[in-house]
Amino acid sequence: MLPVCGFLALDKPSGLSSNQALQQVKRAYGSRRGGYLGTLDPLATGLLPIALGEATKFLPHLLASPKTYRVQARIGIRTATGDREGEVVEQAPIPDWTLEQVIQSTHGRVGESLQIPPMYSALKQGGRPLYALARKGIEVERSPRRIMVDRVLVLEWTPPFLTLELDCGPGVYVRTWIEDWARSQDTVASVEQLRRLRVGRFEASDMVGLEMLTSSSAPTGTERFPWELVPLAAGLGHLKGVTLDAEAAQRIQRGQTVPWPPESEAGRIRLHGVDGGFLGVGEQMASGGLRAVRLVAGARIL
Repeated sequence: MLPVCGFLALDKPSGLSSNQALQQVKRAYGSRRGGYLGTLDPLATGLLPIALGEATKFLPHLLASPKTYRVQARIGIRTATGDREGEVVEQAPIPDWTLEQVIQSTHGRVGESLQIPPMYSALKQGGRPLYALARKGIEVERSPRRIMVDRVLVLEWTPPFLTLELDCGPGVYVRTWIEDWARSQDTVASVEQLRRLRVGRFEASDMVGLEMLTSSSAPTGTERFPWELVPLAAGLGHLKGVTLDAEAAQRIQRGQTVPWPPESEAGRIRLHGVDGGFLGVGEQMASGGLRAVRLVAGARIL
């Protein structure tokens, strides 16, 4: 039997932390090694990309993946945590908006901006997650971060609830985005529901629920795995792929740099052998040359 290796687009349920969900997936696949991309709070549901086995060490190459969220916000209430589970710390009148006014106001928040991470987040400071400090009533200074929101689509405005979708880059805290937008409109808001629909090449249609992993009717390509995993190369499909001849592949495996035509846009690429097998991730250098960044352990080279 081949070892467990690949990605799973998990549909995380509400009430579980991302790590709790990961541990359940690892048990279902009998994998000792695993990780996930992009922490979801226990309140949030939706797409949590899970890496198992050798795929775990390639998670850093997915960190810049764009994401899509569907969020329902409650206007007029702000909580300590930014969502419905926190204590109400501020209330404000609910504006008498028309749907068109709401749409126009959200358009003004599209693009690049600065965002201060919330205290209730997994971001670490001094080796400790901010949420651990927040639960003790400790607030520390956080530096603003540059974020990008590519699209905001308003789906429904039924006071006091507003439902919309956000396409955004990495590092965006949706609860904080909602709070900042509401403040710009002279009111306050908190997140009632939050669901992630996309992370990079992983879409909502790819998601598998935890209940499916233990279901006797779950489809499988082997007798061992409850659900077929996305192969490494497919999970890294956002990277350009190149095929190396046998000699270049062997040199890459030895940690050597091989000659490569200079590229106008240097960057990370997928490396494949002449048989099409995935070897790992390399880096094209603008000055010419190709080197390995992360290789699959024990990759077979022809």
